[in-house]
Amino acid sequence: MSLLDGMRILDLSTFSPVRFGTTVLADLGADVIQIDRPRSSYPDDVPMLTSIEHPRWLWHSRNKRSIGLNLKHDGARQVLLHLVADADVLIEGFAPGTAARLGLDYGSLSTVKKDLVYASVTGFGQTGPYAGLGGHEMNYQAMGGVTAAMAAAHRGDPAILPFPLSDSVASLYAAVAVLAAVHRRDRTGLGACVDISIQDAVVSLFGYDAQYFWQQGITDPSEIEELGGSPANGAYATADGKAVVLGAVEPSVWKRFCAAVGQPDLETALPEEPERVRRELVAIFGRRSRAEWQTLGDQGGLGLTPVLSLTDLLTDPHIDHRGLVNEVEHPTLGLVRQLATPINVDGGMPPSRWFEVPGGHTRVLLEELGIDESVRTALYEAEAVFDAEQP
Repeated sequence: MSLLDGMRILDLSTFSPVRFGTTVLADLGADVIQIDRPRSSYPDDVPMLTSIEHPRWLWHSRNKRSIGLNLKHDGARQVLLHLVADADVLIEGFAPGTAARLGLDYGSLSTVKKDLVYASVTGFGQTGPYAGLGGHEMNYQAMGGVTAAMAAAHRGDPAILPFPLSDSVASLYAAVAVLAAVHRRDRTGLGACVDISIQDAVVSLFGYDAQYFWQQGITDPSEIEELGGSPANGAYATADGKAVVLGAVEPSVWKRFCAAVGQPDLETALPEEPERVRRELVAIFGRRSRAEWQTLGDQGGLGLTPVLSLTDLLTDPHIDHRGLVNEVEHPTLGLVRQLATPINVDGGMPPSRWFEVPGGHTRVLLEELGIDESVRTALYEAEAVFDAEQP
């Protein structure tokens, strides 16, 4: 039995800050029902919103069921209310105020199900000076402090992380929040209204850095010794154009490293002459290949590891051993690989079982809801609901 068997979650969203988290919940066994809009409601020139073959879709559309609803129609909204009455959780990604205009806010839906756990994920939260701002991943990195930290760390121009950190961490906070709220509901009978801000989520990752700011006045995270401020903790290029990372945080590790490379004098030079030590380390690491340094690091106790590229990671035997790569049949692409949810339970990662296709489960869900056949026919004729759309 999966961990979340019996839990029904409605995903009323378009973008990754909700959909990634609901994929994790689906992987863990929840019955996640994606409320998908007709393709015609999206711009034709944005394939990430319209193509089930787009990498973004492949990232967060597995193990869910989909019902196709055009929420501009009253009939579709009535179907959604039927779903809410039978759900544990609803997570939405509307801009602030939109859910209320549609009659789909917490206040409205809690009258349908009084113990509903309802979560909203927005760029800057439901309240506050920035609440009305929109944005995407790069905006949240910029407004969350990541872009400036990247610039400081590289002593150069501001830079955007090339993976969706902001979307991912906000989505995972939402998943944690709704699970905690369901736990409370099971003990007290109380529903919950959860407000997740993507900016809040990103800022929270600077909790460690914030303590240095408040306690020691350090304003540049790259100056924190264990985060790269010391030459004993940093990335260095190797002779073959690759790189390794030295993480000699503890003095004992730094001492062992200096001895291992035949430079015991560097141990005592570090506090007084950090820049000289950094220059010498650049020269030392430049004399051997990454593989040679990895061999030394594998001996343990030196805080020395290779810098792995995306290609390295996706072909790494350890990643394969851990079961982090799944395969699943896609309706048009055939067998495709997926990174699994990295939660090993009872000896294995959650499997990738199927891909959601917008509207792919509309008919069966309408039947499950007990909606009369004549009403179902009327809903289809009014184009309030739709079946799977072909790519």
